[in-house]
Amino acid sequence: MANTDVLLTDNDGVLVPSADSIRVVSGDKVTFATSDGRAAFVFFSPDAISVLAPKPSNPSPIGAGAKAHFTFTSSAPGAYSAFFGHAAGDAPASFPGGSSQILKLEINTPDGPTFSGPADTVGTGHGGR
Repeated sequence: MANTDVLLTDNDGVLVPSADSIRVVSGDKVTFATSDGRAAFVFFSPDAISVLAPKPSNPSPIGAGAKAHFTFTSSAPGAYSAFFGHAAGDAPASFPGGSSQILKLEINTPDGPTFSGPADTVGTGHGGR
């Protein structure tokens, strides 16, 4: 079983994940942490919550200096996504649709949510690929 570590790096107040997506495979693990050790929150889509154990709260906190660990309980396709923020109130207004076996890691920019990844230029407010 694979274990994917996702490091969240602050880029002008926006948390940018070190990967843009993770394959959803039953038994695989994913770990979230911040690069600076600050507390953060993960906002999972309803479908993502349904295939993660332990079942995350929404938002799911990452404590200061801590890591958040989850295991996928299914490989079935779904509308899987996760957003990241510094505060519990940073939740996105909505989650993207579509069905796949990929957990898309998203960011919230000043212009709204966008698809993220480590090569994005977040400073412009227009992440995405």
